[in-house]
Amino acid sequence: MTPNILRRLPGTRQRGFTIVELMVTVCLAAILFAFAIPSFKQMMVNSRLVTQTNDLIGAINYARSEAITQNTSVSFCRAADETATTCAASTANWTFWIVRNNGSATVSRRGGISTYGGGIKVTSGLTSDAMTYGSDGLGRNGTTTTTLMGTQVITVCSPNVSVENIRTVTPGAGSRLTTTRTSGTC
Repeated sequence: MTPNILRRLPGTRQRGFTIVELMVTVCLAAILFAFAIPSFKQMMVNSRLVTQTNDLIGAINYARSEAITQNTSVSFCRAADETATTCAASTANWTFWIVRNNGSATVSRRGGISTYGGGIKVTSGLTSDAMTYGSDGLGRNGTTTTTLMGTQVITVCSPNVSVENIRTVTPGAGSRLTTTRTSGTC
């Protein structure tokens, strides 16, 4: 005869959750998730915006540093594709960028924009989507070396959220970069 392991001992009570307790717990968890998921989505988008903005700032600072170090003009600009060696020379949404030594016509750094499936968009108000640093470290609009940066900006935004969904990078006086957060239409 085999013993029954699941048999209760006399005088003991079986413990566990009742169906009512389980349903109350599931309802409370659903309510908590309903409040947490939108906040989590906003946090993810903000993190992606900050990451992409910081990548662009790093590349711009690198271009400025190279211009000063190499004592020549260096451009930071939108590239047509990931293997381009020249600036795109037009305005459009950014997908790729390059840092190009204008004296030797060589690309010293290149990168891409992480769009996260269309969740991030990068545009600029720069002439021909380019900025050029001279050997003096000052940024100029476009690929020329004459017009200093004015009110041109590079904008990183997300259409997926509506609160603080835009990061604006502005090269200001002395080519100091400032970043602002705003809300608006992307």
